[in-house]
Amino acid sequence: MDDSRREQIYKEVIRILSADLEVSAEDIDTTMDLNTELPFDSLQLYEFVIDLEEAYNIKLPDEMLDQMKTVDDIVNLIMRLTDGK
Repeated sequence: MDDSRREQIYKEVIRILSADLEVSAEDIDTTMDLNTELPFDSLQLYEFVIDLEEAYNIKLPDEMLDQMKTVDDIVNLIMRLTDGK
C-alpha cells in the first residue's frame, strides 16, 4: 500500500469534511464514527459524498457508503476505487 498516496487522500478527505461540516480539521481523526461522532445532517452528508466524487472522479455506490463507519473506511474506499488511476 502506498503510504504517501494514503496520506494525501486522508488529508483531502479531512479538508472536505472540515469544510462541509464547518469544523476544524484538527478535530477530526480517522477513527471517528461517521454516524455518531461527526455532526452530519442529511444535506451535509450528501454534499460530502458529491465533493468526494468530484475530487476523485469516482462514483460512490450507496451500498458501499452504507458500510462506511469511520473516516478511515472512507479513505480505504477511495484508495480501492482510485487504484491504478
